[in-house]
Amino acid sequence: MADSVHALRDTLLKDTVTWCTTRSRFYRKRFAEAANPFRGLEDLARLPVLFREEVVQHQGDLLCDTGTPAAVQHTTGTTGAFLQVYRGPAEQAFVWDFFGAQLMAEPRPGPRPLYMNLMNAYHGALTPMPSHAYVMSVGVHDKAQAVQARGVLERTHTVPGVAPRVSVVMGTERMVKALTAYLLAEGVDLAKNPVKTLVLFGGHVTPARQRLLGSLWGAKVQNRYSLTEMFGGAVECGSDGTWVFDPHIVPEVVHPRTLEPVKEGPGVLLLTGLYPFMQQMPLVRYFTGDLVEPVGEPQGPAGLQVRYLGRLKRSVLDTSGPKVVPLLLSGPLYEALEALPDLAISPRFPDLPGGQGLELTGDLHYAVEHRPAEPGHRPERITLTLGLRYAPWMFPERVKEVVRDLVLRLFAVHPELATRHQDGRLELKVQPRAASEVAPYDSK
Repeated sequence: MADSVHALRDTLLKDTVTWCTTRSRFYRKRFAEAANPFRGLEDLARLPVLFREEVVQHQGDLLCDTGTPAAVQHTTGTTGAFLQVYRGPAEQAFVWDFFGAQLMAEPRPGPRPLYMNLMNAYHGALTPMPSHAYVMSVGVHDKAQAVQARGVLERTHTVPGVAPRVSVVMGTERMVKALTAYLLAEGVDLAKNPVKTLVLFGGHVTPARQRLLGSLWGAKVQNRYSLTEMFGGAVECGSDGTWVFDPHIVPEVVHPRTLEPVKEGPGVLLLTGLYPFMQQMPLVRYFTGDLVEPVGEPQGPAGLQVRYLGRLKRSVLDTSGPKVVPLLLSGPLYEALEALPDLAISPRFPDLPGGQGLELTGDLHYAVEHRPAEPGHRPERITLTLGLRYAPWMFPERVKEVVRDLVLRLFAVHPELATRHQDGRLELKVQPRAASEVAPYDSK
């Protein structure tokens, strides 16, 4: 398995670079001598890192096929410049034929399992793919859609060759949370339905929320890492949060300042989409902005694996040296704040009658501010502002407890933060405020 994954990526990467340099003006100029000759994975780090702003600025020259795309997908702009991603007819056809052949090679007896897909229009047209499962798509943005989704979930279906009940619910993490809140508000006992698996994608879901969803539904929770810009992603395996990537995508971890490869500790995830799975607009060494730490070796059984740590733009790091030193990572911070019932939450899906439970879909009220040190004048400072459900002066003892426990938890996860705070090089300030004074924070 180790040799096959590595060999596949190596071969497809060579094909990808050849495709890019022969078809794209942007890549031909960008790769120049670094791709002549190009020996595959061993030479990947020689190629320049690609940032979203560059893709937006040079999109016309970057395209390897200037024909009309079969589909247009787009980022929402929450993590940077708005970007449209083109999927060409040839790659769409290849993806369908390739995965269709996999299904034909391993036919499964019995009726096809029935999946319920929660549709979203956030990212444009989806890439169609053949599947052993039979998929029914529903919405959950308002009451009418949610009622229909409940009907599909509870109905005994009579579709020829298909299992009679839904066994898998899949969708973006917010939409699965919204459906959960709606059904619970309607008095539905989720654990009594035949759903065995929840498939989540589109955002990081903390271990605590995964456990909650799994407990409520009596189902296994499968969390997928996905990115609009890429065809392919990763699946979270095990309780330690290790992400295993699809074989048709190449992950790397680099230092956020020097862009040099990182073998241990925090770094930024780069992804390369491989030809022929990406043809019209392939992205090579694409800077995702996600902070991760590498697990294992690229030559391991599943290639390089990573653990998610947060978003680069939402974290505080010391990148002055060759090794990245985390001072405050957005992932662990969010987990700590999510566990505080005192923190206010602004729910999404205002047209969905889900009651107070819709807070499960919402954004926490908090803010993070970082002020660099001024040598000889003042130390570095990190300020956390918490938007509470109540005015802090109403429950002063509880507020002290919340602040104390939060600081201790953050120190436990970020030892360098604790050390610098204790020796006076860094100030960690926690400011409790009423919710109305602190805007909801988008963790992306």
